[in-house]
Parts: sequence; C-alpha cells; structure tokens
Amino acid sequence: MTPWRRRSGALTLALASGVALVLTLTGTRLAASQEAMLTARQAEDVPARAPWDAFWDDVPSADLPLSAQTVTPPNGGRGLTMTAHAVHDGAAVYVLVEWSDPTPDRSVGRTEDFSDAVAVQFPSSATTQVPAFCMGDPTAGVNIWHWRAAWQRDVARATAPTVADRYPGAAVDEYPFADDPAFAPGSALGNPVSDPARSSAADNLVANGFGSLTPDPFAEVQGWGEWRDGRWRVVFSRPLEASRDGNVELHADTWTDVAFAVWDGAADERDGMKSVATFVTLDIEPDPLVEDGGFGEWGLLAVLGVWILVAGYIVSGLPRAR
Repeated sequence: MTPWRRRSGALTLALASGVALVLTLTGTRLAASQEAMLTARQAEDVPARAPWDAFWDDVPSADLPLSAQTVTPPNGGRGLTMTAHAVHDGAAVYVLVEWSDPTPDRSVGRTEDFSDAVAVQFPSSATTQVPAFCMGDPTAGVNIWHWRAAWQRDVARATAPTVADRYPGAAVDEYPFADDPAFAPGSALGNPVSDPARSSAADNLVANGFGSLTPDPFAEVQGWGEWRDGRWRVVFSRPLEASRDGNVELHADTWTDVAFAVWDGAADERDGMKSVATFVTLDIEPDPLVEDGGFGEWGLLAVLGVWILVAGYIVSGLPRAR
C-alpha cells in the first residue's frame, strides 16, 4: 500500500472517529426514526416553580410529535411538536413540558371559554403491560397528572375569581346558602373542578378506560406553568414513591412509560378533544446531571480542536504532488 493510501485511510478514520465522538457527547441522533427516550438524571435545587429558569436548558430533553386524538368522539386536536425534560433530586421527580400556543387561555368563567391544559400519563402501579394511551383499559390502568391554565391563575391569585371579576358591570347579590352543601354538591363531593381554594394547579387522576377517570386527591402532585412569547412551559413534580393504589411508583435506576396530551382552549378543546403523544420510555438514572447539557460548549470546542490538530498532522505528512 502506498504512503498516500495509508495516510488517506488514517485521515478518513480520524475524521469519522471525531464526528462520532462529537455526536455522542452532544447526544445528536442521525436517525429521526429512533425510539424517543426521556432521561431523568439526579440534580439538586430543582426550580419547580420557575419553568423558564436557565436550569432547564441543561436538562436532557426529547422532542415528541403530537397528533389529533382520533380514538373516541369528539376527537379533535392538531398536529404539533412538544418538548419534554425530566430530572429528579433523589426524592421527587420533575417533568417539564413545553409547547407552542399563540395565545394563553386562562378563563373558564363563561360557557364559551376553555382553558389551555396539559397532562402527563403513566402506567399505574399495578400495571403489568403498557396500557392504552387514551385513558388505559380495565386490565392496565393509568395515573394522570393534569394541569390547567385556569387553575394556575387561581393558585397564583390565591383565590377563585368571582362573578364580579367575570362580569364587572353585573349586579351581584349575596348567595343565601353558601354554607349549605345541598346547594354546592360539587364542593361537597370533593370534585376538584369545584374547589374554590386550590393548593395546586395540577390534579392527580386515575383511570381504567374511557368513562372511568377518577380524581385521587394527592397534594404532593404539583404543577406550575408560565406562558412566554407564544410558548407554555409547565413543571410537574411528585415524590418518586406514592404508596397509593393506582399511582405510579418511581425509583432511581429504573424506567417506566410516559405519554402526554395538550389542550388548546382557543380551539375549544376540552375532554377528548386534544392532541396526544403516545407512550415513550422514561429512564430514571442515578447518575448526576452535569451542567451545560452534560458536556458543555468549552468541552466540545476542545474536542474539535484536538481532532483538527490530528487531521492537520496527518495531512502535513502526505507526499506532495510533483
């Protein structure tokens, strides 16, 4: 083999190895058809109530396509892409969901108003197989964390809006039966939609198929969302271990499945009218989260510099053409 061929082959191998190393360190995938995976590594001081904090930009993410829900009427939803991040601190897990929405819809004060919303869904603790992603099924239940922009506004205000808030020009009389549960059955039965003093913008729900969605009040399930420049970001949090029937049990160094749903209030979406992403893998790792996405810009530049020097050395030794 001539010196030219030997050095040409070495140069090709060096460049290919350098590209492979950079793609590996930056987490870049060349095949879009690969199965999406959401990885949660361990970190400290997670800003659960600051969705736009720079901390989240360093947390591994997964881009997930959303499609219209067509399984059960009235269908609805639209095709778009959402981004999910996940991290844990050894005691609790945190999931940040981000998606585009031109206008924030936070009101449900009128019959024609619908709230923006998002939900994160897991197989329940008793599930031995991946359930149907639309509400599960009788043999494989699901655990759902459901956040709504209208609840977020109520929590941020620390009180529910009144009729006078909805209709400033209306005359409002005192309600004579405010303390009688017979005239407030929703609140009396614990319906979370009727709760006038919410402590969380997210509800904890369990289901075993269509028509079986049931609230399972669990104060440890929290959600906090903020809209900025045409995008929603919502952070869900919950202790890794729940010790409740129908609730997913999470542990470090294990994995489960997770699915998502998004509602656009401006499009009159509610109930089954939503956009959905099917189950993907959530891998909860005991390894610590490294800042700057696990490698950092300076580290990437150092790798590129080394490989440029190697390639230059190889090229400098090639015989010059006569």
